[in-house]
Amino acid sequence: MQLIAILLIMVSVLALLSGFAVFLGSSKGSRAHALSFLITTIGVFGWSLSMGIFLTLGEDATAFAPVSIFGIYLFTLVMDLFVLIYTGWKTKWGWIPIAASALASIFLGGALIYNPNFLYDSFTLSASGNSVAIRLDWYYISYIALMLLEGISVIVCVLARIKHTTSKNIKRGWAGFLVCLSIGWAVAGVFDLYLPLFRYDLIWIGPLFIAIDFVIHYYAILKYRLLDLSSSWLRILSHIIVMSLSAIVYLTLFFVVFIALFKVPSPSSAVIILNVVMIIIVLLMFPALNELSSYFRSLSSMKEIDLVYFVKKIRQMSKNYINYRELADFLSDHLHFQYVGLIIDKKLYGTRQTKLSSAEVAHIAGFRTPMKGIWLAVDDATSAELKKNGIEAIAVLRDGTGDVVGKILLGRPMGNISFRNRDISAIETALTLTASAISSEKGPKN
Repeated sequence: MQLIAILLIMVSVLALLSGFAVFLGSSKGSRAHALSFLITTIGVFGWSLSMGIFLTLGEDATAFAPVSIFGIYLFTLVMDLFVLIYTGWKTKWGWIPIAASALASIFLGGALIYNPNFLYDSFTLSASGNSVAIRLDWYYISYIALMLLEGISVIVCVLARIKHTTSKNIKRGWAGFLVCLSIGWAVAGVFDLYLPLFRYDLIWIGPLFIAIDFVIHYYAILKYRLLDLSSSWLRILSHIIVMSLSAIVYLTLFFVVFIALFKVPSPSSAVIILNVVMIIIVLLMFPALNELSSYFRSLSSMKEIDLVYFVKKIRQMSKNYINYRELADFLSDHLHFQYVGLIIDKKLYGTRQTKLSSAEVAHIAGFRTPMKGIWLAVDDATSAELKKNGIEAIAVLRDGTGDVVGKILLGRPMGNISFRNRDISAIETALTLTASAISSEKGPKN
């Protein structure tokens, strides 16, 4: 039961984080709509958390058990009402089922708080498993009827959204949500409404499916632009969601492997705590490890340029003072040339010293810029002199607006690869990005 409780809590936290990410990242025009999604995920979180708490209560926690039972059924009312508000938002007739659902939810919630015996006769807390003796009476039948009404209304609202939108992406996003939610709701209907009348130990399956569904829907919101989102919070919380998902996968695999190897029902609390601490440490180290991995991958790709890493580093350089010699070293390492020299304002900044005189550098700097392309054609005498210095080609550094900011000298490719076997288009893209970074640099030149 430990694994079940941990999974319930962690997956529900993921759903809650997705709700906060959507709300904090929403624009002013979609803030109210995003709020309904956030409250829905709060309902998912409270439902799952209450269930996880109840299923793991000890035999001496009889005073706290009713609170967790309230949480299971009251947060379900919140979740279902606000997912209906979220899907029926601004539909022509959506206010009708929303109003009916709101009134019914308030009535059923108030009735449960007033008299818990409307829902159940008793509850059991034991080492073999905790359970609730549900009363199959007017209250529970009304509860199921409300869930059914809300489920059908949500399906109809989503189908209306799909029908009345012309965007294929939005259609796909809502269609995916409809499929996932239908599966989740069907599973929850079986394991959280029907089976609890006979056995209560499988009630955790419903929240697990529903929480995963809302995390998937968060991905659909981002991918298919179901809501207007624009905020730095979105990136931060999305990163946290990915890390949390990694932690869930790791913890699940750990439990499975541990139980299979040691033939025990579950690890001890000390082992679980140690694993949680190690997960946190690894996740905190993940950005640094990812950066290190990207760095070595870019260095080792001799036949190609890792443009993703290159763009990231060039953007970082363009925000600060650019040291041209350090830039030349960076280009040499990640464009994979044995030598790189930058000619800026008739000065040469290279990865090593060459025998080129100041007059020769000035002569190269004065070469006429080609009308098309960036590669310079030089006379035989200059070409022979350049090859003596290990220079194979010269290119113009032209930024995205067409302005020339300098020239670049490229030596032999690394890894015993000929110049022709290099991806010239990728090199040209990288040089354009380099020129743009130099052009945007406002500080003093080194």
